Amino acid sequence: MKTRDRILLCALELFNEHGEPNVTTLDIANELDISPGNLYYHFRGKEALLEDLLADFMAKTYDLLHLEAQIETLEAEDYWLFLHLLFEAIVADRFLFQDLSNLMGRYPFIAKSMRQWIEALRKILRTLLLALREQERLCCDDRALERLLDALCQTVLFWLDYQRISQGEGDQPTEAVQQVLGLLLPYLDQDTRDWMSNLIERYD
Repeated sequence: MKTRDRILLCALELFNEHGEPNVTTLDIANELDISPGNLYYHFRGKEALLEDLLADFMAKTYDLLHLEAQIETLEAEDYWLFLHLLFEAIVADRFLFQDLSNLMGRYPFIAKSMRQWIEALRKILRTLLLALREQERLCCDDRALERLLDALCQTVLFWLDYQRISQGEGDQPTEAVQQVLGLLLPYLDQDTRDWMSNLIERYD
């Protein structure tokens, strides 16, 4: 593995484990047993590291947040897969979601990118909900749909942080997917609700 890639991987692991504010470039250099100068040759400070890690996260989730062309062909189980892949990416880069508002406040480039990411998340979730309603699987008016959309977005964004604060652990994508799908259950028609309940239990 090239030194640059080793630095990125090490930074990601340390940020995920300890939180970005608690990790310095010197910590990363020491962990890799390289000189600070060697690290600086590849990344001129922590911001440069964060820019690359953020770009990688955006690339990993781009296709998931732009599924509009495939919506009509999605089956119920595809919603599970969509959410599972999304939460896998969030868990892999969980430092971004640990005290997200603080991170966005300290790094304007993160604030800009994450606001765009959240906007894309909200857009695709709304599209998925509208598709379910169009198929007569989701039963709610526009106002209820917007409230449900808010709850789904908040759960995606803050579920990992809530688990960390309340339990000190909990980074399993399956648990997060079950939580999100559980929010949908009261709004589903009976057949879809039964099917979705069985799906949640199957992956429990």
